[in-house]
Amino acid sequence: MSHFSVTEVRNALRCPRIFALGRRERSAVAFPIGSSCLGATFHRLVNRFATTLDAPPKSVNELAAGTPLDSIEAELRVWLLTLLDDELTGNATLATMPGEVDDLAQALRELAHHLAMRLRRFDGTPAQSLRRLVRESEHLVEATFEDGVQIRGTLDALYGEPDGSLEIIEYKLTDEANDALDRAQVALYGHMLKQARGLDAKPVVLRFMPMLRETSLSTIEAADLVLRTIRPLVRNMIRWNEEPLSAPSTERRDLCPACPLAEACAEMYPERVAPRDDPPAGAPRLEPAGAIEPAMPVHTASTSDEEGRTHATNVRDAILGELRKQGINAICPRPPVVGPTLFEIEVTRPRGSVRALDQAAKDVLHRLASENSIEADYEQRGGKRIYVVRRKVPRKVLLSSLLANARNYLSEQPGRFVLGEQPTGEVLYGDLSDSSTPHLLVGGTTGSGKSVLLRGIIASLIYYHGPSSIRFILIDPKRVTFNVPSFQSAVGSHLEGPIGYDADDAIPVIERLVEVMEERYEMFAAAHVSDIREYNEQANVADRLERKIVIIDEFQDLTAEKSNARPFFDGVKRLGAKARAAGVHLILATQRPDRDVVPPLLKTNLGGKIALRVASQINSRIILDEGGAERLLGKGDLLANLGHGAMRAQAAMM
Repeated sequence: MSHFSVTEVRNALRCPRIFALGRRERSAVAFPIGSSCLGATFHRLVNRFATTLDAPPKSVNELAAGTPLDSIEAELRVWLLTLLDDELTGNATLATMPGEVDDLAQALRELAHHLAMRLRRFDGTPAQSLRRLVRESEHLVEATFEDGVQIRGTLDALYGEPDGSLEIIEYKLTDEANDALDRAQVALYGHMLKQARGLDAKPVVLRFMPMLRETSLSTIEAADLVLRTIRPLVRNMIRWNEEPLSAPSTERRDLCPACPLAEACAEMYPERVAPRDDPPAGAPRLEPAGAIEPAMPVHTASTSDEEGRTHATNVRDAILGELRKQGINAICPRPPVVGPTLFEIEVTRPRGSVRALDQAAKDVLHRLASENSIEADYEQRGGKRIYVVRRKVPRKVLLSSLLANARNYLSEQPGRFVLGEQPTGEVLYGDLSDSSTPHLLVGGTTGSGKSVLLRGIIASLIYYHGPSSIRFILIDPKRVTFNVPSFQSAVGSHLEGPIGYDADDAIPVIERLVEVMEERYEMFAAAHVSDIREYNEQANVADRLERKIVIIDEFQDLTAEKSNARPFFDGVKRLGAKARAAGVHLILATQRPDRDVVPPLLKTNLGGKIALRVASQINSRIILDEGGAERLLGKGDLLANLGHGAMRAQAAMM
């Protein structure tokens, strides 16, 4: 009988060879990619917390049934942070990592909030309910698969619900780069628990980054992962264990440069493996783990935002209450839309005109601000009346989650990109090959999030496409947007040349791209095609053309001198008018979107418009042809017109 650990299964999903080498060394490899240096400490603290549930602190034990949520959360937070204090006292190493310890403390606060929210579903005192909620912690589970394979692992926790249903919990202190692995792991634990103890439990990943994001797997999804990914993998692991040389290499290019067994891998598998043997040029994209057949599916992470929904519900009730005070019988025809930075609450009247809602809106907004400290706007969208409310505690939007969500769309062809998450939760994305948005104009004042947005656009453009498909020319006059070592390292393989910093760098680039555009049109004519997509479909792989994208931040610095302005704007005009079909694109950004910086000629030739927060309504109109950007919240809150009217979104963090 073969014996494997859950860690070995996880390693095999990453890279079959790291599994085979670990078996040879008789030790499962601890892989550094996506790991957290304090993950073990967090698990130890949470386990100590679980083992003391039968003898909780006196202050927790004295909490009565019906204690307010805030009081319960505060006591749980003190309990968990006291355990952290004990850990710090006994572990001098932690004192050398203040930043990591701060993140660890925040993760524990998030856990306290999560537990308090769940306790609301139970009857009885908080101490009693905690024991019903946290059923098990750090529990060893073993199960036998077909072919006589036994797998052993320690599940992080088993939670219970008042109705008797169960959840298998995996705690993660990493970002979502390993989301597919985490899903497969928790699905495997669910299957093992069913095999070993006959228990059905919903798989759940609680990811602390350090803010909490919850990912739940449906029964169908978990069963599908086990059937299509885990079972075939386990059968292959038997073979790789017996015949290590049969283990294929990984296709994840981010793994090999950081692999702790790279030298041993090169010795056992002497053939050249590009991700391992090439210098780590590293585009910031993670390839799916293609070594396993069938490949592990990548799903959209489902985000638990119970705090946001609760807050939105309270605001809705406050709005309806204020309207009732004015004698207006109003209802909300649908639940509030809970976005990362905003709530949208639609109101209407079952009977009578909505004019009364319009007349009362200003007073309602005033009372929300003065009595509840709620910042809101009132909008008329056709026949709909909507309160747009600013969240007191925004939810972070992570680029990795959006990229997974838009995977099929982005990977289909190069030139597609992600901008952010809309208030509805949908991804807002664009396409440079679209005739309405071949070039982009980006405006936003200091603190609006422009630099983060530009880096996010670049990352999303190259996430699923290599240097043979997309090349960048970056110009950064202020040396702040792209002058970040980690960013430069990540995009280095996609750069056409060094990052430029002034007009002497930018103007020759524009002139050269005009020449490239004309040369490509001659090639298209000879091949009897109309654009780069048709040309590449007919060409051999080696002859295909890459899309060339020039991104200039603070382009107004390049045109301050009249001698530079004329050739710059002439080149932009020519590229803007006809470069789309040739696969040449412009993204120009400025923090001063006024008439001098953005003349009508420039604006006309840049079809896609993205406005972050700007100083005035005039600035907003220069970018979008409408006001509104002056009221944005900053830090990535944006309005974008990508050919379908202005749409709001929150830019993602990398």
